[in-house]
Amino acid sequence: MHLTADTLLLMEVGGLLLLMSVLGRVANRLGQSAIPLYMTLGLLFGSGSVLSLDASTEFLHTGSEIGVVLLLLVLGLEYSPTELMSSLKKNAPAGILDALLNAVPGAIFALLMGWGPIGAIVLAGVTWVSSSGVIVKVLRDLG
Repeated sequence: MHLTADTLLLMEVGGLLLLMSVLGRVANRLGQSAIPLYMTLGLLFGSGSVLSLDASTEFLHTGSEIGVVLLLLVLGLEYSPTELMSSLKKNAPAGILDALLNAVPGAIFALLMGWGPIGAIVLAGVTWVSSSGVIVKVLRDLG
């Protein structure tokens, strides 16, 4: 039986979403965050792994970019400008530490890859923002 590219895409994405929902449910039952399980699933099915998702790679790449943007939007919707300024003053030291631990390694990696200063700034921003989003999700999951 020959499967079309669209059929393979839907099967891969559907199977992945099913696995993610099962893992999320298991994590919730155990009182843990699902993020480490999702990351492990990504490692199992990522490029270079034994169980590569060839039909859905481009779709998942685009979906991940949309997901990061939606995560940032949701974070922005959570706070009023007053809350944001109050929190900014109170949490500035933690934000500086967050930048040092997440943005700086991204910038260094980009420079080592020869991507230049613009690439370093972009990758630093991506690693900083996405890691901050993950931290917020974990903290929210923990209560």
